[in-house]
Amino acid sequence: MNELPIRRPTPTVSVVMPVYNGDLFLRQSLDSILAQTYPDFEVIVVDDDSPDQTWAVAQKFQKRYPWLQVIRRRQVRGLSSAVICGFRHGRGRILGVMDADLQHDVALVPALLEETAHAEFAVATRRAAGGSDGKCSRFRRFGSAIATMLARFLANVPFSDPMSGFFAVRREVFESIDDGDLHPRGYKILIYLYVRAVHRFGKSAIRLRELGYHFANRQRGQSKLTASVMLDYFLMLMELRFKTPFRVARPRWSHAVF
Repeated sequence: MNELPIRRPTPTVSVVMPVYNGDLFLRQSLDSILAQTYPDFEVIVVDDDSPDQTWAVAQKFQKRYPWLQVIRRRQVRGLSSAVICGFRHGRGRILGVMDADLQHDVALVPALLEETAHAEFAVATRRAAGGSDGKCSRFRRFGSAIATMLARFLANVPFSDPMSGFFAVRREVFESIDDGDLHPRGYKILIYLYVRAVHRFGKSAIRLRELGYHFANRQRGQSKLTASVMLDYFLMLMELRFKTPFRVARPRWSHAVF
């Protein structure tokens, strides 16, 4: 007699963690999430075929964490598209995203999720009360200020910290804008999703809540801030403003990693 497949209950929250060469801190990140008081949740690790086989490490953790999904992408790369992939696989009514490198404060996740009861987007920001850049260099802070100014001018976004990669969005909002033609450029996925939602529903219908958080120091890996990334960011803002793709010859700059 064949056994019936085990059906897991539908989670309330799906947290997507894009990773690339991040096996060192993945276990600690998952343990930190487990320590929070979630009624029901799932974590979706999306790995772009890391050379250090982070995907294999994550798969081993699935025996201990039944709420963990692991997606290994072999032919597609990029942080933004990894988030989109994770959201599409997520089953929760709230979709969240955070780094796996311990720069984002896991303890803030429950508060972010609570804010989605009153807003379509809940964003962790370095600019709100209680937030800070940590020990980021003056160059990084200056670059962030310029990027914020461009986002407000070109994409008309209201975020105090549009560069944030730590946020939550209601599932119905994502599904409404996911027409199968989402092609975010670069790695600032928050701006892309928000502007798409505004185009779909109007700015007055998309409510926003922000919570301050302390940006922790990078413990491993390289910064995403390269010339190639800066170009992609600017072109994304132009595409969102004019609703048309911009093509340019790509210089031979170093590729970004996340």
